[in-house]
Amino acid sequence: MSKKIDYNDLIYRIGYFRNRANLSARETSLRLGYSEQFMKRIENKAVELKVSTLLDFFDVVDITAQDFFYMGDQYNKEDKNVLELYNSLSADSKQTILDLMKKLK
Repeated sequence: MSKKIDYNDLIYRIGYFRNRANLSARETSLRLGYSEQFMKRIENKAVELKVSTLLDFFDVVDITAQDFFYMGDQYNKEDKNVLELYNSLSADSKQTILDLMKKLK
């Protein structure tokens, strides 16, 4: 059963993707058009995050909403690529892949 995402998870994911994009809290704030301390205040939970800010954040760190809400323990681009490739296969090819994976585990 999947763990539900809570507000703390959102804040953690913001920090994760901000660091992954090699952006400081200050630089992220400025790119979003806010004061230098804005992201730090969000990450410290002194200001509540607006959905519109989260959507703008996705653009700044070059991810999609699907990337952000991916339910794995950590964002894994390889998993996403595997799913995209798998989804582009025919039904027969998907079954072949599933059978192979079952044999390999």
